[in-house]
Amino acid sequence: MFKVLLNQPGRLALRVADFITADDYYDLRPLLDTTLHSAGEARLYWEMEYFRGWQPDELWRDLQFDLTVTADFARIALVGTPENAALITPVMQAIFRAELRSFALDQKEVAWQWFGDDELPPLPTK
Repeated sequence: MFKVLLNQPGRLALRVADFITADDYYDLRPLLDTTLHSAGEARLYWEMEYFRGWQPDELWRDLQFDLTVTADFARIALVGTPENAALITPVMQAIFRAELRSFALDQKEVAWQWFGDDELPPLPTK
């Protein structure tokens, strides 16, 4: 399951929890694609709350195939526990060619600033 925190041209911020399911994937795919193609430099903020992965595992291979290779994220901020980072970092590295940084949950504000270069509203708390 995921929640959109911010959706602007070239900027997408998500809070993900539990599992990304097939239904989530079909909602998430066009958001990522639109973000990638809506500005010269796209960025992704991926905050994980109790994130356990994706179901089924084939979803990430499908996502990699579906996104065009003509655009890529410039930056991806991953926010979560070390276990979350270990789970998602290899997937993000396989799909995107981006500057990728991991941040602990208590570093959300620092991650948000790096993601947006201080050009965004404050990080939504809920």
